[in-house]
Amino acid sequence: MIKVLLVDDEQFIRQGLRQLVDWGKYGCQIVAEAENGMEAIHILEETDIDLAFVDIRMPGMTGMELISYVQRNLHQQIRFVILTGYAEFEYARKALQMNVLDYMLKPVQEQELIDILKKVNQDCQRQQQEQREKFDFHVSMVMAGKYSEENLKQVRMHLSEEGLERYVSFEFDKNQKEFAALDRGGRMEQQKELVQYLKGLVGGHVYHVIPLIETEEGFFGAGLILSRTLYEKDYPSDEEYLEYLQKRVEQHFPSLVQVYAGQKAETFEQLCQSFFSIRVARCLHGLAQEEAQVRNYEDFRHRKSSMGIREGDVERLLEAVKENRVPDIEASSEQIFARIRSSDMNMEMVNASIYHILYRLMEMVREFDDETNQQEILEYIGKESFNKMVLAGSTEEITGFFADYAGYLAQVRTQESRKILDRVDAYVRENYMEKMSLKSLGELFYVNNVYLGQLYKKKYGTSFRDYLNNLRMAKAEELLLGTNLRIYAIAEKVGFGKAEYFINKFVQMHNMTPNQYRIRNRRAESGPGQGE
Repeated sequence: MIKVLLVDDEQFIRQGLRQLVDWGKYGCQIVAEAENGMEAIHILEETDIDLAFVDIRMPGMTGMELISYVQRNLHQQIRFVILTGYAEFEYARKALQMNVLDYMLKPVQEQELIDILKKVNQDCQRQQQEQREKFDFHVSMVMAGKYSEENLKQVRMHLSEEGLERYVSFEFDKNQKEFAALDRGGRMEQQKELVQYLKGLVGGHVYHVIPLIETEEGFFGAGLILSRTLYEKDYPSDEEYLEYLQKRVEQHFPSLVQVYAGQKAETFEQLCQSFFSIRVARCLHGLAQEEAQVRNYEDFRHRKSSMGIREGDVERLLEAVKENRVPDIEASSEQIFARIRSSDMNMEMVNASIYHILYRLMEMVREFDDETNQQEILEYIGKESFNKMVLAGSTEEITGFFADYAGYLAQVRTQESRKILDRVDAYVRENYMEKMSLKSLGELFYVNNVYLGQLYKKKYGTSFRDYLNNLRMAKAEELLLGTNLRIYAIAEKVGFGKAEYFINKFVQMHNMTPNQYRIRNRRAESGPGQGE
């Protein structure tokens, strides 16, 4: 709510303002009144005020003197509206030079007051959104462990380290049918809705809820920076509080939402360890097939350091990969993961076992005489991409990695596959406006999608996604200059879909909106003195 202060030496004016409109209807609440400037200053020093209605003439200190004092000494972002009589009209106009929001003539008219409250409400919402976006950026840097002192400073402006416990991830199950059927835009909408819903559940602690930052890795949902202040009045433990949140979310969303709680974090600097431990909990939950509602890292990290997988199981898997026998790959993988589940391995042993398989996969590269192919294959199974695959946390995804790798090897072996790019590229240039991805193109042209991505990277020096976006952007630029189509129509016509996404991409590339680009370039074409 927008907190309002009324400052006027006449009580009937203040009372009239209170009764004139339903303040709550416009997101406002009158929290204090003052009958002179000094009383108002005392209130402003003790209370957070967003909006103040100030009489311009009061005994002892005028409204302008009050505003000037506050702006010089209190350094608060307070919006001022001046109340004045007709005789002081010009006097009030000068006050507007002090960045006063508006002035109102007495007696105040209902519609005029409503218009001002709507204006303030919209301005506050816009400002809050900007603050939230800045905060989300700073906290995401802290989570990723790439933070600066400025990032930590900005986080501390909105959150306290007192009572800090851990990072918690609320994630849509990307393998569930309903959620898997959504495109990226639909998944982002679901993420946005989940973030807003959790903010409603945590009450006034909205800065504790942030969007999930792993969307590029295929995870969508919301993060919660858990602190005792969120639950200690109503719940005896964080576990019961998280189960409460999980149940409420489960009732609200048709898609399954999984909850992972990271390791303890007592400082903001430790939040990145808590964030990355979520991946460990995710992986061990997937491998162990635990059924707990809230998957807690602390429950997994004390597992035993038991023996790893059998070499015979690894050999059978590698042979199936080498010969691209997908059913055998799936059977061998299931046998390996069944042994992991039954052995109660901890994360260190799981990593050691899987990285042993990784090493053996790398050894297979020696069979390729072409040095370029060897480098490409090593990049494919490089530590970073494989690590993301492992820490995604399900046996299906890791098995899928082995199967994809087998298909990839078969594709690289085939010289004929290297001629495929021209055909794919011709199709992309003709159908760029349609929904497409490396996966859909791979299925259409019977080529491994990772290998196809490498072909694009090698020829054009960029990823397929950037290549496609650049192609669409070039077509959009032609339509901006050559037609009078509206922006949303151009966005749809070239394949960007939603106008907001297109505009954001355009601004990133050109540092101006599509409409500004159209106006500036058409003026440039008309030449000096023409087309004005």
